[in-house]
Amino acid sequence: MIASFGSKKFEVSHNKIMTPDDISFSEKLDFETQERAGDKPAIYVKGLGALETSFSVKLDARFVDVDAEIAFWLVKMRTALPDVLALGSRIWGAGKALLTSVSVSDIVLLGDGTYASAAVSLAFTEYVYDGTSDSGASATTGAGIKAARIMLSETMVST
Repeated sequence: MIASFGSKKFEVSHNKIMTPDDISFSEKLDFETQERAGDKPAIYVKGLGALETSFSVKLDARFVDVDAEIAFWLVKMRTALPDVLALGSRIWGAGKALLTSVSVSDIVLLGDGTYASAAVSLAFTEYVYDGTSDSGASATTGAGIKAARIMLSETMVST
C-alpha cells in the first residue's frame, strides 16, 4: 500500500493502478505582528496552524471505475468526516485529516459517454478536534450534514 485515507487504499497490483502524485504538505505558525512605536513590530505566536496536505490521482478506466472513484471522493468530502490519512508508512499531523476539496480535471470521455480517464486533486487539513460555532453549537458531520444528503445522482443531469 502506497497511501490510504480511511478504508480507501492507493496501491498498484496486477489489476489496479491508483497512486497519488504531486504530493505536498505544509504547516505554518499562527501569529500576529504587534506594532511598536519607533521600533520593529513584536511577534505574538498564537500556536501551530493545521497541517495541509494535497495530492492528485490519475484515474484510468483500464484499472479503476473512474465514475465510481469520482463519486466516492465527492461523497466523502460532503460527509465531512475526518479519517486517518497515511502517506507511505507515516501518518502526518494529529492523527486524522478532513477532506476539504475535490477537483476533477483532464476528463476523457469515450464515444458512449463513459469516462476513460480523469485526474482528481484532493486537499486535506489536519483535524485535531471538533470545533464549535460562535453560539457554541457542535459541528455537523456525517449523515446529519445537509450536503451529505444530496445524492450525487441528483446533482447530475442525464441526457
